[in-house]
Amino acid sequence: MPSIPGLDCFAGTSFHSARWDHDTDLTGKRVGIIGTGASAIQIIPEIAKPAAHLSVFQRSAPYVIEKPDRPYRSWERSVLETLPGAYHLARGRIYASFESRALGFIKWPKLMNLMEWSFRKQLEDQVDDPELRAKLVPDYPMGCKRILLSSDYYPAINRPDVDVVTERIERVTPSGVRTADGREHDLDVLVHATGFAASDFLAPMKIVGRDGRELNEEWRDGALAHLGIVVSGFPNLFLLYGPYTNLGHNSIIYMLESQFRYIEGCVKALRDAKLDWIDVRPDVQDAFGEEMRERLRNTVWDTGCESWYKNADGVVTNNWPGFTFAYRRATRRPDPRHFRAR
Repeated sequence: MPSIPGLDCFAGTSFHSARWDHDTDLTGKRVGIIGTGASAIQIIPEIAKPAAHLSVFQRSAPYVIEKPDRPYRSWERSVLETLPGAYHLARGRIYASFESRALGFIKWPKLMNLMEWSFRKQLEDQVDDPELRAKLVPDYPMGCKRILLSSDYYPAINRPDVDVVTERIERVTPSGVRTADGREHDLDVLVHATGFAASDFLAPMKIVGRDGRELNEEWRDGALAHLGIVVSGFPNLFLLYGPYTNLGHNSIIYMLESQFRYIEGCVKALRDAKLDWIDVRPDVQDAFGEEMRERLRNTVWDTGCESWYKNADGVVTNNWPGFTFAYRRATRRPDPRHFRAR
């Protein structure tokens, strides 16, 4: 939940998008939604349909590009059903098209201009009012924050019963939201699409390792795990979606599959050698962290904007600075030389 003065005094219905109040009927209601990130662009088109009026409170505009979803044509379904290997070819084409975007995120940021053209074309085609379009253009490099995929967000924003409010929120009042320009936005329902504590990897868990070391304390100055999976000083602890394993260009499922296999390899080593524990060496973990920090310099994520890719100190700790197939190769099997064991 955001730290906005007056949240507790709102007389209407208020909830976070991740804790949806399904008993609240939005039909004919004046609805406000705070946030324009990934959660918001998925729910705004649906909220706008039944609401009498929707106010979207935007702190920073996102880059939104077309989401190319459509039903498979009958001939395409026939090919997939009858041609050997067709599913693998279709999956490979999708994977390769997204994987190629890593070049723009990591190597040559000017390649992001291709995706920015797609963003601007969709914005131009789907939003009529030049003043509204200007509000929806981000003031940071494309890719610095998460790029969003939607084909119905801008048409929803373009509706006459939807307003985009860019003035800073001053406080929540019993009747709605007051912005810094003194305007009162009267609301019946307030939805907080304000995201998650993405860099607080353990919240609210407490994990204790060797010699009473607590992982939250170890990670006070930044999370670190070798390959984003194993943490020195915490034997037999295996993480999924840990530090430096998030993506901006492809599917996290592919990364998770790589982590599954690595962890299975660790468990197999424990079982086969009848070990009580394995623990990644601190020098191996430190070398990995230094490599990540060096490779993340000058990537699009490190270009100055605030994002959930970074920790409280402004350091990128979430993202993998490379191709997903390189991560799969790095996690093909655990290297016994990287571990202490007993």
